[in-house]
Amino acid sequence: MKRYHGSSRTRITTPYRLPPGRCATLTRMRDLLVAHPDLAIALIIGLGVGAQWLAWRARVPAILPLLAVGFVVGPLLGWLKPTEVFPPDLFFPLVSMAVGLILFEGGLTLRFKELRDTRRVVINLVTWGALVTWLLGAAAAYFVAGLNVQLALLFGSLVIVTGPTVIAPLLRIVRPNANVSSVLKWESIVIDAVGALVAVLVLEAIVLHSRDEPIVSIALLLGRFLIVGSATGAAGGLALSWLLRRRAIPDYLVNVTALAFLFATFSLANAFSSEAGLLAAVVMGILVANTGVPNLDALLSFKEDLTVLLVSMLFIALAADVELTTFLAALSWPTVVLVALIVFVIRPLDVFLSSIGSRLSPRERLFIAWVGPRGIVAASVTSLFAVRLQAIGLEGADDLVPLVFMVIVATVLLASLTAKPLGVRLGVADPDPQGVLLLGAHPVGRQIGRALDDLGVSVLLADTNWSNVTEARADGLQTYFGSLLADRSDDSLRLAGIGRLVALTSNDEANALTAVKYAREFGKSNVFQLAPRAQDDHGKRLGGEHRGRWLSSTELSFEAIESLHRSGATVETAELSEEFTLADYQDGKGSAAVPLFLVNGKGVRVVSEDTEPERETSGTVVALAVPA
Repeated sequence: MKRYHGSSRTRITTPYRLPPGRCATLTRMRDLLVAHPDLAIALIIGLGVGAQWLAWRARVPAILPLLAVGFVVGPLLGWLKPTEVFPPDLFFPLVSMAVGLILFEGGLTLRFKELRDTRRVVINLVTWGALVTWLLGAAAAYFVAGLNVQLALLFGSLVIVTGPTVIAPLLRIVRPNANVSSVLKWESIVIDAVGALVAVLVLEAIVLHSRDEPIVSIALLLGRFLIVGSATGAAGGLALSWLLRRRAIPDYLVNVTALAFLFATFSLANAFSSEAGLLAAVVMGILVANTGVPNLDALLSFKEDLTVLLVSMLFIALAADVELTTFLAALSWPTVVLVALIVFVIRPLDVFLSSIGSRLSPRERLFIAWVGPRGIVAASVTSLFAVRLQAIGLEGADDLVPLVFMVIVATVLLASLTAKPLGVRLGVADPDPQGVLLLGAHPVGRQIGRALDDLGVSVLLADTNWSNVTEARADGLQTYFGSLLADRSDDSLRLAGIGRLVALTSNDEANALTAVKYAREFGKSNVFQLAPRAQDDHGKRLGGEHRGRWLSSTELSFEAIESLHRSGATVETAELSEEFTLADYQDGKGSAAVPLFLVNGKGVRVVSEDTEPERETSGTVVALAVPA
C-alpha cells in the first residue's frame, strides 16, 4: 500500500501474474539469456535494428518503438533483465560510456555561428532556466506524486534534460526555422551535461545525509565537477584537433583515434569526479567541431553510425530493466497530473522566462515550449541512480525509475504526434519551404547558389568532391559533404527551410536516384534533375516515377551546361513583366541562355519541362547565359 503526500487516498498494487504454462516458457527463455549473455546481446541488437527500421517506416522518433520493444521483452514478457544478464558493475559503466559517445557526437554538430541570434536564449535555458525546471519539477513530484523530499529533488533534476536522440529526428521531420532549430538542438545537447551535474549533486547529498556526513562538501563536489569536466574535455578536444589539423594521423585511423581520445577523456573525468565525463564529452565535441578540423563530416558520419547502434541497445536495455509491478504502480492519476504539469506549466514557464528580451517571436517561443521530450540521459542516469539509492536503503527508491520513464514516454509521444502540425500552424515550420538543395557544388552550381542566396533564397549545396565543397564554403554558402544517397545523410542534413531538390551532377544515375529518394521528402513536383546525355536514349525513356522533372524548358543536360560554361556563360538575373515575359527573354537570348529559376515575392519556382514561358510575366529569372 502506498499513500500519497497530503491526501487520504491510497493505492493498492497487485502483482501481475502470467498463466502457469506461459510463465514457465518465459522463465526458460530468461534463464537461457542469463546463461548466454552473447545471445542476449544479439537479441538486443536485432530488436534495436528492427525498431529503428519501424521508426523509419512510420516516420516517428526511434525512441517510441525502442521503448515499446524494451517494455515488451522486459517487464511484460519477462525475457530479459539486463542487470541479471550482465553484472551491474560492468553494465552501468558501459551505459555511461555509451551516453558519453552520444553526447560527443551531438557536440560535433554544434557550431558557434548558429548561436548568432539565439545565444542568450540557450544560455538562459541551460542555467537558471534549468534551475526553474528543477525546483518546480521537484515541487510537483512532492505535492502531486507523493515522493519524499529527497526523491522529489532527484526527480526534478532528472527531468531537466531534453534529449538529442529525440530532438534530432523531430527537427528532421518538422524542419522549423533556423532560430527554433538552433535553440532546440543546442539546448538538448548542453542541458544533458547540466542535468547530469544537478542530479549527481542531489544524489551525493542524499548519500551524505544517509551517512550523517556534512552537506557542505557538496560545494566542493560542484566545483570539482565543473573544473574536471571542462578541463579534461578541453584538453582532449584541443589535443585531438591539433593532431587532425596537422594530419598527423592516417585517414584509416582517424575514427578509431577519435574514439580512443573520447573514452580516455571521458573515463579520466569520471575518475576524478562522478559523471563529469558527460560534461567532458560535450566540451570535447564542441571544440573539435569549431577548430577547423579537416574532413569533420567523415568523422561525424562514423560517430553517427555508432550512435544509432548504441541508442538502439540502450533504450531497449534500460526499458527492459524496469520492474513490471513498479511500472504498473506508476500508472495513476497523480502521474498523469505530474506529467501534465511538466508539459503544460513547467516547460512553458522555463522557456518564456529564458527568452525574455530575445529576438524570438511569441510563436517561436510557444513552439519551443511545447517541444521538450526527454531522452537517453534521463533514462540512463535514472537507472544508474536507482541502484545506488536501493543500496543505501532509501524508502521509495523503486518508484523513481517508472515515474521518470512515464515522463519520457509521455513527452516523446506528445512531441512526435503534434510537433509537425503545431509548427505549421504557428508558422515556424513552413508547409511550403522555398529553399533549394543543389546536388553539385561545381563552378556552375556555386554560381547558381550565390545568385539564389543574393535573392534571399535558402540554398544548400551537396557534393562528394571536397574541393568543390571547400570553394562553396569560402563563398559563404551552406554545404553538405557526402553522398545524398547514403543512409546517414538523412541524419546529417540540415533541411530547415529547404523544399526543393535540383540535381546538377554529371552522373545521370545519381541525379535520378537522388530525385527519387527526395521525392518522398519534398514531393514529386519539387524534385528536378538534368536531362540525360543526348546519346542516352534509355535515360530519356525513363518514366516520371523513376526520375525527377527535367530542369529547364529545353531539357538541359550536363553536356549543355559544360558547353555554355566553356563559352563564358555566367549566372545572370533579369526582371520579368507583362511586356517582357520569360518567352521574350528566351527569344532575345536564344541558345545563349538557359532559364533555371523564377523568384518573386511568393517564393521560388524551378523552370522545368512543364513551364510555359509565355505565361511567366513577373518576378526575377535566374539563368545561365553567355554575355552579349
